[in-house]
Amino acid sequence: MIGVSTIDDGGATATMTEELAARDGWSRERLYEFQSDGVREVVAHAVARSPYYRGVLGDAALAPDVRLQDLPPLSKATLMKQFDRVVTDAGLTLDAVEAHAGGGDPGALLLGDYHVFATSGTTGRRGVFPQSTGEFRRWVAAVLRTLGRLGITPGTRTVGIPAPTPLHITQKLFAALGGFGGGRPALTATTAMAELVRGLNLDRPEALITLPSLAGALAAEQTAGRLAVDLRRVVVAGEALSDDVRARVSEAWGAAPFEIYATTEALIVAAESPDRIGLHLTEDLVVVEVVDEHDRPVPDGQPGYKVLLTSLVNRALPLIRYELADSVTVAPGEDPSRCPYRRLERVDGRSDDHLTLPGTAGEPVVVAPQHLRAPFASLPAVLQYQIVQEPTRLVIRVVLRPDAATSVSDTVASGIRRALQAAGAVVPPLIIEQVTEIEREPGGAKLKLVKARLR
Repeated sequence: MIGVSTIDDGGATATMTEELAARDGWSRERLYEFQSDGVREVVAHAVARSPYYRGVLGDAALAPDVRLQDLPPLSKATLMKQFDRVVTDAGLTLDAVEAHAGGGDPGALLLGDYHVFATSGTTGRRGVFPQSTGEFRRWVAAVLRTLGRLGITPGTRTVGIPAPTPLHITQKLFAALGGFGGGRPALTATTAMAELVRGLNLDRPEALITLPSLAGALAAEQTAGRLAVDLRRVVVAGEALSDDVRARVSEAWGAAPFEIYATTEALIVAAESPDRIGLHLTEDLVVVEVVDEHDRPVPDGQPGYKVLLTSLVNRALPLIRYELADSVTVAPGEDPSRCPYRRLERVDGRSDDHLTLPGTAGEPVVVAPQHLRAPFASLPAVLQYQIVQEPTRLVIRVVLRPDAATSVSDTVASGIRRALQAAGAVVPPLIIEQVTEIEREPGGAKLKLVKARLR
């Protein structure tokens, strides 16, 4: 549970939030100038303080005519392999960070100043990401700015349902925003549904912040009459928002959820506003490049293969053109709201969740996750689903309503078959498994809707 009015840090976070909110009224030119200055500062800091960046970039990266696009990208694999050389504090060794993460109090500060967050992300590769208290405070302020845009103020009774571990950034975030206490129940993403429903019914929140999959499951409980809360705002982050979850939340509470594109590495990358014209990029705190598999820029309106992210906030662990395995589409054309930030038209999913299958024309084809999700938009009997590509088959796990017709499994198989055929793929054997729940990824937070498991 969160109560954003409880933050007590001498007003530092409130002041930061006001400063960030004022930038919403900047001109595009002023924003770009600010962003360019921020990139130069981050690169200069990294070259001066990080042995890795000093070796890879060198003083040549400080030349005034060098563009960010000229610098090499940084993969998570390289980051973890070179961790001790990437960080700018020699005390932040990978051994020290991992020992802290695996210790008895991973929520405590490392070296008296650093929050430690860990994630396997959607690539399945573990990463650890320390942030100084100052860096984390700025991300908290960015979250408060985003919530304020949506009308979620310190007076709004808000519930945030985080991951069950303090190593996940959501738990630290909601703790920073007020946390548990005051008689409000402590709920997490792995709390049993019956307990979630009971806690929410007692708490009577006005706004909900959680994972899309959990929001969809709670919407089903609301529609069925077991959950009875009057939500004015539903905000989702941490997973791809599917059309069926969007529809379920709209049915339950009269309005679609607002989507935030969030990562452990950079807490707020982009977020929807009440205008619902896409997700505005947080370009005063991050630089986002949408590229293809060869790191070439992708035109606006075309889905990218991945994102290269440069954080203007993180200094302890500088992230310059850091690879995020996310497929996003930048909205073309002018922003009708006249905000200075570019917009994402949609966040389609993670590039490692694209499935490569034999094609009917002889060449392999890549099937995007949004095509596989589409059949479920018209299947209200399916509460949750997951599509897993195995070496010789495609397994579709479904959680069904208790009153679902016996023909639903056949309907699911037919829909997936049509989607694959439309994509030009040879349809592998389809196995429909009815399950009581979908397992989350390690750490108990993310739930991948489409994933490849080929080994």
